Amino acid sequence: MKKLIPWFLVATLFLMLAYLASRSEVPLDDSVRFVDIDRYLTRQAMAQDIDTLVHTFERIHPYPYRFVEKRRLRSRVDSTKAHLPDSMTTMHFWRLIDQLLIGYNDAHSKVEDRYVLAAYVKKNRYFFPFSATVSRDKIRISTHDTLEYPLVNGTEIVKINGKTSEQLLRDLVTHATRETPALKRLEISDDFGFYLWKTYDWGPDFTIHYRTKEDSDLDSIVVNGIPWAHRKRSENPDTVAHTFTFLTNRIGLMKISDFNGDEGEVLEFYRQSFQSMADRNCTHLLLDFRGHSGGADSYGEHLAKYISMVPYRKLSKAYWKITPEFKEAFDRTFVPIGLRWFTPIYLVNEYSRVFYGADPNELVTVNYELKTPLPEEERFAGQVYLITDHRTFSAGSIFAEMFKYYNMGTIVGQPTGNLTSFTGFALANFILPNSTLSFQVSSVYNVANSREEGLKTVEPDIHVDAADDPLTQVIGN
Repeated sequence: MKKLIPWFLVATLFLMLAYLASRSEVPLDDSVRFVDIDRYLTRQAMAQDIDTLVHTFERIHPYPYRFVEKRRLRSRVDSTKAHLPDSMTTMHFWRLIDQLLIGYNDAHSKVEDRYVLAAYVKKNRYFFPFSATVSRDKIRISTHDTLEYPLVNGTEIVKINGKTSEQLLRDLVTHATRETPALKRLEISDDFGFYLWKTYDWGPDFTIHYRTKEDSDLDSIVVNGIPWAHRKRSENPDTVAHTFTFLTNRIGLMKISDFNGDEGEVLEFYRQSFQSMADRNCTHLLLDFRGHSGGADSYGEHLAKYISMVPYRKLSKAYWKITPEFKEAFDRTFVPIGLRWFTPIYLVNEYSRVFYGADPNELVTVNYELKTPLPEEERFAGQVYLITDHRTFSAGSIFAEMFKYYNMGTIVGQPTGNLTSFTGFALANFILPNSTLSFQVSSVYNVANSREEGLKTVEPDIHVDAADDPLTQVIGN
């Protein structure tokens, strides 16, 4: 009987830990984030919200003035506050602070738009009825959201509601979140109507001046706006995180749209995919990362162990700003509420080990260790191609830089949608006290293996024009 007591205690402890680990966090109340876009804010309330926005960004962000001079941005903030009207709707104020936050030039720090958009759509308001792309300072219709008007694809938009194309582009880029002028224009091209809505208080009708050919005269037309549900997108986001198919017996195609989902399932997907290629003696692997929205960068390390010939790491190092808000958001995301009392649990998670024991608001330096690839007999021995575009973002861009730095294969397509070294990991959301508008701020600065820290993206080895399909080109060659 005495021998059973220790086992009973161990079993009891195990069951208690399992119960505590299963306790779920009480979800945050999202109701305050659904704002009344037509509610008027006083000048004093708006000034207070702007001060809160700037103060929060400076406190949370590891390098708030990395790409903008502090004195210049502070001068812009002061000017904005000085020119505030006596009152303004929440919708108009949202556009104003969106520009202010984008002025810091950090693609992961942004004012949330989905709650404002939801309120706008709920009121049955209208959007621009055409998709359009931006190329060489010209705006051209790319797809029809309505068959009511005779404007064919390729029609050049010269003016909308009296704004010339030059004025339109100058205004729209102030609401584009990406970090270089080229990426901002590609971002606008992905959803021109959305950025038009973000920038102007227009609708329900739009007056368009256009020309169908380079040498043709201007013509004009008044078009009706359309509901959000009737819009069409030139680029439809992928709904499946990862798929694997064989293009031929010797060519495998792995499409990865993000690094989210259950880690165990992702690891099993990798294992099965590479095993099936080994069974068929595949000689070529195509990794399609177009539209990769990011996620857990460790998932990219798991993938790299199958294709790297040398030890590798996802980044050379990172700087983490360990604020109380960041730690609270981290706990909500990664640590079960029932186990937070047991502080050694933080040593289990590779991320929480970083800030375990850190002082409040400390900037912690993390030097990443090299990962060992699989033994040679278990690795993929064929040629690997990575396909990227301007929507290969965040953890997808980290993988691309690692892939290139360690010569894992050939990158084909377009430059990535994130800088080589960038700030990210924006876990915490903040709500402004008066407008109740929400925003997020980056907490981590990632430094690439190459140590490149300027306004440069990961460049492909073989550049393929955006109008062409890189997948077809790789297979054709």
